Amino acid sequence: MSKYDRSMSGNKNQIKSELGQYLRDVRKERNETLHQVSQGTDIDSPMLSKIERGERLPTSEQIKKIAKHFKVPENILRSKLTAEKILREYGANEVTLDAISIVKEEIVKYVKLKK
Repeated sequence: MSKYDRSMSGNKNQIKSELGQYLRDVRKERNETLHQVSQGTDIDSPMLSKIERGERLPTSEQIKKIAKHFKVPENILRSKLTAEKILREYGANEVTLDAISIVKEEIVKYVKLKK
C-alpha cells in the first residue's frame, strides 16, 4: 500500500460530528428537550437525536427549520454540514487538506472576479 493509499483511507469513522455537537450545545443552552425542538421544527425526536449524535446528516430542508427554530444563521449550519460531508467522504488526511487548499484558492479567484 502506497503512502497515498494510506492517507486516502483516513479516519472517516473516527470523525466526530461538529454539526451535531453544535446543535446539541445550542439546544442545551436554550434548555430545550429534543421533544421541544421536534415540535418547533417538525422533525421527529429520533431523527434529531441521530443528527446530534452524528449518525445522520440533516437535509437542506431540515437545516432551514433548525436554523429558524434556534435563530442561528443558516449559513453557519450549512458550512458545518458541508465540512462534515467532506470529512465523511474523504477522511481527515493530507490529501483532503491539500484539496481544500486548492478549492479555497479557486473560490478566492471566483470572488475577486465577481467584484
